[in-house]
Amino acid sequence: MRTNGLLIAIDGTAGTGKSTVGKAVAARFGYGFLSTGEMYRALAYTVFAKKINPEDHDGVLAAARAMRFTFARQEDASLKMFVDGEYLGPKLHLEEVGNVASRVSTNGEARRVLTEKMREVGQDGGIVMEGRDIGTVVFPDADKKFYLDASAEERANRRFKQLKEAGENPNYDEILRLIQERDHRDKNRATAPLKPAEDAVIIDTSSLNLQQVIDAVLEKLPQHAS
Repeated sequence: MRTNGLLIAIDGTAGTGKSTVGKAVAARFGYGFLSTGEMYRALAYTVFAKKINPEDHDGVLAAARAMRFTFARQEDASLKMFVDGEYLGPKLHLEEVGNVASRVSTNGEARRVLTEKMREVGQDGGIVMEGRDIGTVVFPDADKKFYLDASAEERANRRFKQLKEAGENPNYDEILRLIQERDHRDKNRATAPLKPAEDAVIIDTSSLNLQQVIDAVLEKLPQHAS
């Protein structure tokens, strides 16, 4: 047992509700929740703000090494992230930053630097970490590993509804294409490709609602994980 409780890893494809599920599970045990993709977005934001070319291997690596992360647990269990003392918040979700993020995340050495920083955050446990390679690369010794998946069509459908409800006018075919492209990129990159850990519990969320997914994860965890 780690000092602060279990270390729970949730990996999987984009659009499977990993963050919502992870936050709910963390709240249930009084743990912190960290979406590690935010750390890649923070690197992307730094690269974007400092006008570093995302293809400049050494420039991106130097930016990754220089970043200092601190976290504060919020009421909803999420860990609020500060980069060099600054809360970047909505800046991380700018369209330009998202584009840069998918490019800098293919930089193998920068990934390794961020992986080390993630290990510093999670090593004592008492945390749910969500991402693409938590159970395979960041914490292959995680106490419990989950891998959430759903068909690309179902994930595109969810995103389409989400955008529609937000008053936008989305294009389903375009959303599906982007999801398929992202899956391909995630699963075929040279460093830390997206795949379930051998000992992960795989949950296909295609025909489940969020509460059912949360219940399926909790079912596999001890009732008192703290």
